[in-house]
Amino acid sequence: MILYGKDGLKQRLDDIAEKGRLSHAILLSGRSGCGKKALARYIAQLFLCEEHACGQCAACRNIEHDGHPDVIFVKAACGGKYAMEPFRAVLRDTVVKPNNGDLKIYVFEDADTMLPQHQNALLKLIEEPPVHLRFIFTCENTSVIPETVLSRVTEFEVPDTGIKECERCLVDSGVDPNRARELSETFAGNIGKCRAVLDGGSELELIETARKAAAAIGRRDKYGAAAALSEQSGRAEFAQVMEYLSRIIRDALALKCGGEAEFFGRGESKKIAAGFSEGEILAMLDAAFEVAENEIYNLNIALTAAYFTSKLFA
Repeated sequence: MILYGKDGLKQRLDDIAEKGRLSHAILLSGRSGCGKKALARYIAQLFLCEEHACGQCAACRNIEHDGHPDVIFVKAACGGKYAMEPFRAVLRDTVVKPNNGDLKIYVFEDADTMLPQHQNALLKLIEEPPVHLRFIFTCENTSVIPETVLSRVTEFEVPDTGIKECERCLVDSGVDPNRARELSETFAGNIGKCRAVLDGGSELELIETARKAAAAIGRRDKYGAAAALSEQSGRAEFAQVMEYLSRIIRDALALKCGGEAEFFGRGESKKIAAGFSEGEILAMLDAAFEVAENEIYNLNIALTAAYFTSKLFA
């Protein structure tokens, strides 16, 4: 299995596995779309392959294609979200011995979206696991994982893929090189977001909305910015647009401080950097973070857009 942009981490895991010291419970932390699920599959191969993830045996091939009976992706088994009843059913299944070997692996994706009762139900299991069980957790935000859980896992931070490696991954999977380059640069090397677009997702539309709002900010057009943000019909879409807009503003701050813009919307970032002081741009970020952290967009999208843009030019 090729782990694009993860050579250093892959080598660490290989060395640990070679010494027989892989932890029974592993936490993979990193940004959404950085490749945590692929890495979880690779760790499962390290656990179950006699040659430590050779990539050629039946076990490795089945794991790579999510077809191994002893590698269970828990969130998928629960219907795509952590509801309590299906979660309990998965936990009851842990007493069943493996089908094909000595180990059974449970992958808890997006563990930071679990409710406290889910996390509490896991404590004893990962503290005193049966000899046939191994656990892999993935998450973006470790701050919401209880210390009682964190103290029982070995954490590995998963780095971003990088633009060049992301482009190579997309080309290797059959994407036109020009399209692969465009997507990789647009999403700063985030493979997950690139694939979401290729699968018919609305990411590019959300980015264009964020760029439209940023362009209005650069013109000091409060109403234009509010109108652009109000285009979203759903809370999740609005939250994503705000995240993209925050990235553009962060790049503007980087440019203002002598750095470089890293993400999409470089033109909009330059206009904001040229038209506002460092303090004003910091205030913009504070306003964006206030919206995100307090989740006031759950109340009313249009009102929240108006509130946010009023803070920009206060």
